[in-house]
Amino acid sequence: MPDTKPDTQGRETMSKYEDHTRQSLDGQSVSPGDESGSDAMRWAPAPADEDATTKAIQTAADAAHALLGRAADAYVSLVNDVLGDGTHHMVASASTRHRRFAECQELTLTDDCLFIDETASVRLCAVIAAAMVGGATGGLVVRTFTIGGPEFVRGWRIQDRWLRPLTAREIREAYTVNAETGAPMEPEPEVEYRQAERVPRPSQDPTGGAGAIPAPRDNRPPNRRD
Repeated sequence: MPDTKPDTQGRETMSKYEDHTRQSLDGQSVSPGDESGSDAMRWAPAPADEDATTKAIQTAADAAHALLGRAADAYVSLVNDVLGDGTHHMVASASTRHRRFAECQELTLTDDCLFIDETASVRLCAVIAAAMVGGATGGLVVRTFTIGGPEFVRGWRIQDRWLRPLTAREIREAYTVNAETGAPMEPEPEVEYRQAERVPRPSQDPTGGAGAIPAPRDNRPPNRRD
């Protein structure tokens, strides 16, 4: 009959090993009787300035909230004031020093009705925000389909933390030149390449006075505002 007694010695050994590993990762000293010779190999974290770390994290969070707020302002202004009626296929792209991002969305505007996927809107805004980071580049292309009307394409460059309209020639070249080789490509039939409209900035002046300089909206959580 097999021995069913618990292996108490094995458990004690494992427990000591776990304690030693945990203490090593925490940078704590081990008992002087420990002959494992691991003191010279132990990783000990450098002392950190907690206040400086907290401040750095808060600064990064504030910057991220500000960029997302600016991207959301640009997106809402585009949808409300520029796109017009029709079904719109939107593609946003961003290139940062670390990687490239791209997101697409389809929405439909008819009279005063908007049919939209909110999750896709958030993802698109995140890419626009990424392109607004210093040193990054990006753009937004919108292909519009209308009932009984032409199919047309417009584009905006993400520059100076806003959407800057591309000319009809610029958006046409973007669609008719191979981005990798520079070789010309045939334009798509029955597609118009149009001059993009200026995307208005939301007014921040409650009096509507002339010459007011719009300030970025404070999108930070209440507990992070001064």
